[in-house]
Amino acid sequence: MAETLKATKREKTGKLANRNLRREGQIPAVLYGAGQDVIHLALCAEQFEAIVRHGVKNITLEGDVSESVVMREVQWDTFGVEVLHVDFFRPGN
Repeated sequence: MAETLKATKREKTGKLANRNLRREGQIPAVLYGAGQDVIHLALCAEQFEAIVRHGVKNITLEGDVSESVVMREVQWDTFGVEVLHVDFFRPGN
């Protein structure tokens, strides 16, 4: 079962840009794999946290990027409360 998640491309990367995203209620993410270019994304924190609570690994991104992806890694803060960053992987054909 794949959940749907809205993703928007982001132009700015780095520590300061990511902090500003989190302050706005978004999570920085990256999409890579299958020999294609890396895409930097921003996700809605509320929507993503609901998906993580359900334990879903296969996700369909929609919005600026429309692809089926696998959640590869989720980086949490020191206390395991807030999601800091997400890595998505494009499965090979």
